[in-house]
Amino acid sequence: MTDVYSQSEAVLDKHDEKRPRKRLNDLWLTLATFSGLLAAWLIATGTGPWDPIIQPLFLPSPALVIQTFFQLLENGFQGKSLGQHVGISLYRFSTAFIFCILIGVPLGLLMGMNRRVRAIFEPPIQAIRPVPKIALLPLFLIWFGIGDLSKIIVIAAPVFPIIAISAMQAVQSVSRMKIQAAQSLGASRWTVFARIVLPASLPGIFTGIRLSISIAVTMLVAAELTATSEGIAWMALTAAEFLATNIVIVAVVIMAVIGFGLDRLFWLLERRIVHWSGKD
Repeated sequence: MTDVYSQSEAVLDKHDEKRPRKRLNDLWLTLATFSGLLAAWLIATGTGPWDPIIQPLFLPSPALVIQTFFQLLENGFQGKSLGQHVGISLYRFSTAFIFCILIGVPLGLLMGMNRRVRAIFEPPIQAIRPVPKIALLPLFLIWFGIGDLSKIIVIAAPVFPIIAISAMQAVQSVSRMKIQAAQSLGASRWTVFARIVLPASLPGIFTGIRLSISIAVTMLVAAELTATSEGIAWMALTAAEFLATNIVIVAVVIMAVIGFGLDRLFWLLERRIVHWSGKD
């Protein structure tokens, strides 16, 4: 029996030793992917002794995009600094996203644990979820005005159902045997929730949140389509009207960095909070 345990510990030790090496290999693969994309961009835009495959009007070179970024930092766009445009977009995005997390996650947990709460809230949420929220933008502008409130609601409208339903399904996927075992040992409902349901649901909750980030960034563009004169998405849309592709690319890259950065942030939070995930 001791030999079996020692062999198991040796296997685990070898696995732990290989883990940093695998992460380093993954990092090199990721860097190679981005390097390949950058090389394709350089080749396509004629950065070298060859003619551009795609004209700069349609796809500016990386050097021109970097130059444009610093020009926007110095001079701004349409009377406002680049920081102001990014700041107002982050305000709209973060307000909507934080609201969806603070309300959607608890509601989803309640729907997963209580049949009556699920019967009340799940049908309207599921009915609203497939409706294209961009089509509701004119109504939101009429109902909530042309200020930031209507834009925040446009961003939150598709994100909230995803986060709430993800939390509900995460609760429903918790092993009933674990819950029954805890109840048989005399655990209260709060203990069952805090010790079993919530920890087991966290991976699904974080997955729903991370999936919602890209949708929220997309809806940020929709929110800044009309009735505004500031914001990073508005800057891209306005620049596109004047065929200023270099400014459009700068705005797109900024939005991509914001989305990717938030995804990595929640990934790190998940690894820190749900450190037991995948280690059963």
